This record gives sequence, structure tokens and C-alpha cells, in this order.
Amino acid sequence: MDNLRVFASSKNWIDTRSVEALEKITHFKGVKSVVGLPDLSVGLVPNGMAALIEDRVYPHLIGGDIGCGMSLFEVPIKAKKIKVERFAKHLAKVNSLDEVDIDLPELGYNLGTIGKGNHFAELHLVNKVQDEELFEESGLSKESLYTLIHSGSRAFGQIVFDRVSGKYEPSFGLSIDEAKEYLEEHDRAIEYAKLSRAQIAKRLLKAIKLEPTIKKVSDTAHNSITKTADGWLHRKGATPTDKGAVIIAGSRGSLSYLVMPTKSTKKSNYSLAHGAGRKWERSSAEAKLRNHYSKADLCRTSIGSRVICSDSKLLYEEAPQAYKNIDVVIEDLVEAGLATVVASFRPILTYKE
Repeated sequence: MDNLRVFASSKNWIDTRSVEALEKITHFKGVKSVVGLPDLSVGLVPNGMAALIEDRVYPHLIGGDIGCGMSLFEVPIKAKKIKVERFAKHLAKVNSLDEVDIDLPELGYNLGTIGKGNHFAELHLVNKVQDEELFEESGLSKESLYTLIHSGSRAFGQIVFDRVSGKYEPSFGLSIDEAKEYLEEHDRAIEYAKLSRAQIAKRLLKAIKLEPTIKKVSDTAHNSITKTADGWLHRKGATPTDKGAVIIAGSRGSLSYLVMPTKSTKKSNYSLAHGAGRKWERSSAEAKLRNHYSKADLCRTSIGSRVICSDSKLLYEEAPQAYKNIDVVIEDLVEAGLATVVASFRPILTYKE
């Protein structure tokens, strides 16, 4: 298809079903171009896609988790105070971050909660700085502790989506006038998710007995609809490139990467990958891993990080083995001229609910 492009090398793992799903989207009314990013994964609407559409809005292309995104925060503590086992011990006593007392605005809808699925809260250390100049320009410290939060708008966004779901033809979408109320609520959900990630970071720090003081490094929504000069850009699991340096998450058993988008991202609909992307569907991951790994095995990763998760089913569904190689995803972005690697980050503790 002339209006479909997939950014993935021969080293990458791309399921043909995900490409077929993108091909169907190219036939929707008003579609100008569709891009598949290196983290492309299977789904009716695959994660890792960005579609540019003229004068139409398709809420189902981004789904109910409006504003889902990644936030990286620097925590101003001295390196000698970073005690992983102590942090893990504190966190293991918490049934849910909901219980951690942080002053929250009265917005309801589970503000400041992580949610299930692939959402998480992590502690990271800088693994390696690849571009010293860009790292210094970002004002970061190699010795700091960092929190990486992946979460969205929770019930808020789902309610917004449910109000329009099933009320339009999937391949025809909504006119801008028809979508006016949805777009207004969509923007509220984007802000809600951003605020929620910051509150999750503070709750995480307080749960491990640290001061909940954070400095934003990167915050992006990878499920969103944005008005551009060329049309309406629909992103599902795709990171925008107009926010400066952005974090691209690995699995809990691999590195994550801070990258700087280049000036050549028009060809990728001004989007980058948002993470490693699933290799196995959630429904099959547990069956593939259950006879090979115990729950205890999955609570420690191959790179030595700890995992706190009381839901054993989720441990298997979200195991690092179920995800693609993040290094290949990053290499594909770099080789396509879409991003420059600033630094890699190593997880030391992952919390999932």
C-alpha cells in the first residue's frame, strides 16, 4: 500500500496479522497515511501505529485508555540511599498504591492508581550514557534514582470512549463536528492521565519510605488524537516526537531508553515506538511459560531486578519473555534516522498491581 509504511528491520519480529490490520485501516474514509513502528504488535488496532486522517476522528483507533503514556521522573536522593532490597521489602507490604496517603485532587475515577495489564511503576538507575551532550542538556545526573510510570486515564478515559463506541461506522468515523464533545473529553483524559502518573510516582516513593519529591524528565501520551497542520493524528502505542527527549520502555527484564527524536520523523507520522511491543499475545503467554518458570523465578529478572506483583497470572502474562527485544526496536528507530539514543536505564524494582 502506498499509504502504509512499517519501520522494522529483518531482525525484528513482526506478526503478519498486525500488518494486515494496518492495511484495513488504510481504507478508512479520510486516511492519508498509516505507520507501523518497530514495536508493532497484534490487535484489532495494533499497538505501535500512527494514522494521519483528514477531517475525521476514529475513537476506536486509540481505544478506552486515552492518554496512556510513559513518565520518567528523577528523584533527588544520594546514591548511597538507594537500597533495592529495603525498597522491595517496604513495597511488598503494600496491597495497592491506593493505600498510600498522598494529597490528591478530588477528581475521582481512580486517579493515582496504576491499573492492570502492562501498566507498571518502576525504579531505575542510569545504565549507560550514549550521548553526553544531550544528557547534560537534559540536566540529568548519572547517580540519581529514577521512577518510570506507565499508566493512563483509567475509568475516566473508558467512560469517554464508551459514550461514542458503537455509535458510528468503524470505517467511516466521525466528522469533526460530530466528534466535538468527544474531543473535549479526550483532552481532559489526556491531562488526567498525566496528573495520575505524577501521583503514582509520589505514591511509589512514599511506599518505600522516600520523600515524594520528583523532577519530570519526560512525559508523553502514546494513546491520543492530535490536530496537526496535515490532519488528525491518531496514535495507538506511539510516542509523539514534539516533546523533547522521550523514554521508550523495555520489558521489566531489559533496559529502557531515553531518546531524542530527530528532525526526520515526518515520515513516521511524527511518532516513535513506545516500548518493546508484545511478541506473544497475553492469552498465550501464561501457557507457554507456566511449565518452565515458577512465580519465584519471575519475581527476579535476568538482569537482577526485583518484581513485586501479587497477581501470579499477571506475572506470566507480562513476563519479559512475552515481549520483543527492546534493543532491536531501538536499533530500528536509529537506523531509520528517527531517533538518537541519549542514555539507557536499568530497572531495579518493578511494581505491578
